[in-house]
Amino acid sequence: MSRRRSSSLDRILGRLEGLDAQNLAILARRIERERDLMETVLDTLREGVLVLAQDGAVEYANAAAVVLLGADPTEVNGADLRRFSPDIAAALDLPGEVEGMTRELEVRYPEPRVLRLHLARVADAHSADRTRRVVVLSDVTAERTQTEDRVESERIDSIMALAAGVAHEVGNPLNAIGIHLQLLQREAEKLGDSPAAQKVRQAAEVCRGEISRLDGIVRDFLGAIRPTPPNFADTDLVAVVAEAMTLLRDQMEQLGVRVQVDLPGSMPAILADRNQVKQALFNATKNALEAMDRGGELFVTLSSDDEWAVLSIRDTGVGIPADRLTRVFDAYYTTKESGGGLGMLIILKIMRAHGGSVDIRSTPDVGTTVTLRFPLKQRRVRTLDAPRA
Repeated sequence: MSRRRSSSLDRILGRLEGLDAQNLAILARRIERERDLMETVLDTLREGVLVLAQDGAVEYANAAAVVLLGADPTEVNGADLRRFSPDIAAALDLPGEVEGMTRELEVRYPEPRVLRLHLARVADAHSADRTRRVVVLSDVTAERTQTEDRVESERIDSIMALAAGVAHEVGNPLNAIGIHLQLLQREAEKLGDSPAAQKVRQAAEVCRGEISRLDGIVRDFLGAIRPTPPNFADTDLVAVVAEAMTLLRDQMEQLGVRVQVDLPGSMPAILADRNQVKQALFNATKNALEAMDRGGELFVTLSSDDEWAVLSIRDTGVGIPADRLTRVFDAYYTTKESGGGLGMLIILKIMRAHGGSVDIRSTPDVGTTVTLRFPLKQRRVRTLDAPRA
């Protein structure tokens, strides 16, 4: 409401006693229109707006606030805020001398999210001793998640850059040592078949074998962390998963693993590198099979919503303890007796290159679930109904 319109209305209200019934009716309709306009404007905001009485009762809540509180719109007005959100009510319980504040708060209901709260006290125009609290709520969950992901991505990138430099520096002397071992073997050949010459040749051969193994580790590591730009194309994820499961079925049968695959008849396309997606699926499935060395069940499920294609690989294997779960994406960290420890790192790299994410949840002696999320090529935009005037 503009200052001009407000002052005009104030002048009319100042002459309220002199108005006849007809003018009172006109004034009532005008006030109703003003109120409807204000509510319509506030209901179009993405931020939640609350007006609280001194005792914490909700005097007003716009549409966004009702959603953020997880409340029934018909039960909000007049109810105590603690009934809907004890977390927010506790955060707003400030000493009387505090005129305002801004802070972020994690809430658990109606769903886990991060809210930014801005509080301001407003004096009652008709009572100097009475104040109201106006609260503006903003859902910053996505913003917080993006910030944390960016920080984590930068941390991993810096570690990988350092590790790649170290691996490269290790590779150079390995090549030099390998060349000199070849020269040493040639010189040993000139010594004939004496016991000393045979020992030299055997030792040189062992050293060359170990150098070859180390060189393979370095190459695998560099291949895992060096960026390989995906060759993006329209990809039918249903077909990719079906093809991968067909290729792995014989191996599963040999291991005594029963597999259940739940695929939709069709789903929207994703923009992806088919080979990299298949590599991520192979790595996740390989980990699941290795966790079930004595047989078990593997559940592969594919679904989609308005924005994401979600691929889930769940096993009934040994599971991963909570203290180890945070390290599964570290290079060369493995919970198995054998393995290079690069499988999950490669999955993480592929998913980030595709604008997706990977999530792993595990319970010891129950099993592990790896969830891959790919953004759909064309995300469906959901529209909200316009607020009623």
